[in-house]
Amino acid sequence: MPLIRDITEVDHSVVEEILDSTGLTICGPYDPEGMEVVVAEVCGTVVGVAEFHLHCDFGHDEGRETHAGEQAFVLTVAVANACRRSGVGRALLTEVARRAHEAGHTFLALVPQDGDDAANRLAFFRACGLKPYGPDQPGAAWGCPVSEIFSASVAGPKRAELSKGHDPGGAPA
Repeated sequence: MPLIRDITEVDHSVVEEILDSTGLTICGPYDPEGMEVVVAEVCGTVVGVAEFHLHCDFGHDEGRETHAGEQAFVLTVAVANACRRSGVGRALLTEVARRAHEAGHTFLALVPQDGDDAANRLAFFRACGLKPYGPDQPGAAWGCPVSEIFSASVAGPKRAELSKGHDPGGAPA
């Protein structure tokens, strides 16, 4: 299980590399100013990042469909290619949901980034409990109550074990 922690300045160059390797290139040096940022660390190496805003009124002024409760907004979830499908992204998103919940927010929203890996991003967000709200089109907002992120994070590892031919208790199927 990855260690999820706040970003430090030492992590900036590694985060920049992760974003670049996943097609989420930034212009200039990495600067997390104005964002909340957590990183995932495995064996002392940063392998993932999540950028978010805990306090956000995303899209209400643009006529996006509203939802009950205060929302947090996820800007980016990126995981190093070698660590994908290992639970790192789910752990990052669950930590964002935990922090949103602690801040009194009940809804998590995001707009999945386009690009070469867009289909995998959408599948990941759907597996974590998020779904489109409003018109399903490019640039559509996705979201769900933070409680659904917690439920999906518990169900996720069980589904992964079943797909490997093991029951949730770990015995061969």
